[in-house]
Amino acid sequence: MKKLMTLMMVAGVGLLAGCSQNVEQSNVAPAVTPPAAFVAAEPTGTPTPIPEARKTLKPGDEVLLKGRVMGVSAPFVEGRAVFVLGDTGTLTPCNEREDDHCSKPWDTCCDPADIRAAGTATIQVLGDGGKVLAHGLKGVGGLKELSTVAVSGVVAPMATPEAFVINATAIYVAN
Repeated sequence: MKKLMTLMMVAGVGLLAGCSQNVEQSNVAPAVTPPAAFVAAEPTGTPTPIPEARKTLKPGDEVLLKGRVMGVSAPFVEGRAVFVLGDTGTLTPCNEREDDHCSKPWDTCCDPADIRAAGTATIQVLGDGGKVLAHGLKGVGGLKELSTVAVSGVVAPMATPEAFVINATAIYVAN
């Protein structure tokens, strides 16, 4: 529980950080073989928009989400199989706006903080024993900032509408 709270706090700090003027590289080679959760075919079904899922789903509910890796300045948690998924119907990367001024467009800092919070979900991959895998996902299976992703999974036991966490069972990286 303490580890999850730490991970959610890391994601929250990124949300509050806003735009950063430092350019971050997003082409990192994967250090590990993709976990079994990474799949070659997109999960079927109708995806639930993240803001709706946050309001209506409870721990243990199954869900399919689609979005992009975005919503915070650092959407990957280093050393942990965790990333932030942003809802494309809610959030717009800064480089897709006329007033683009961000070096990290995945930060979506042009959107108000409350909208960014409502439009994001924390995605984690668990290993044997139900613990978050102890390696990062950036670069694994082609996953990087602004990747379009479909995630099938289960709302984590400790998830709340304010700290919405999904235990991924299938991650499909479209690009």
